[in-house]
Amino acid sequence: MRQIRAVLFDFGGTLFDYETVAPGERECLVALARWGGIDADPKAILRAYRAGLKRVFYQYLPRPYYLHRELFQDALQAMAESFGVTLAQDLIERYWAMQRQRRARDFVLRQGVRETLEALRAQGFHVGMVSNVDDDQLAHMLELCRLAPYFDSILSSEQARSCKPDPAIFAEALRRAGCAPHEALFVGDSLQQDIAGANRAGLRSVLIWSDPQREPPHGEPQPQHVIRQIPELLDLLRRGGER
Repeated sequence: MRQIRAVLFDFGGTLFDYETVAPGERECLVALARWGGIDADPKAILRAYRAGLKRVFYQYLPRPYYLHRELFQDALQAMAESFGVTLAQDLIERYWAMQRQRRARDFVLRQGVRETLEALRAQGFHVGMVSNVDDDQLAHMLELCRLAPYFDSILSSEQARSCKPDPAIFAEALRRAGCAPHEALFVGDSLQQDIAGANRAGLRSVLIWSDPQREPPHGEPQPQHVIRQIPELLDLLRRGGER
């Protein structure tokens, strides 16, 4: 893969596993429901949130740009409405504050992230982050992970005014990296956003898939490469990107 000049990463789900922050997220959701007067079993609350989030996610997915705060607020309201409740804005703000506290408590990077980023930069690659996230959330997460010095460029969807899989965010990331699409590797965990968007934009796509219980789904979109751990990128680049 000698023609590759830039390695671009998604952030959430890619450089850290959402499962590490899931316990805190569940605590926050149950707390929010209780504040709103929902006296349901925690499992029912979490099921309602997952259903609401899935529905809202697919409503937002075709949009070229949106604020993620609005997406998640709509998902929270969908959860509450399934119990016949509408959440007041002050309760949602209280939820955001609690969420930040729990993420600070639970956040852990995937194994080998720092070492891999260091190695990529030492080998002369442009190392970039391209994340579907609002700027305030990105700033908070970068403060937690302390990864900013490892990147040559960091691009949020709010900065780009574009959300993956929309092509504009990839075009801006490539502009910052100073390379053509075929000269960039894009690493992400979402087939619908990261892989679909990278494929359409002409980047070489890499799916990180760490679930030991099942293989990535077949069908479209398909990544050009699959890795189980972040350090496998170094072997992939050394091999020249054979499938």
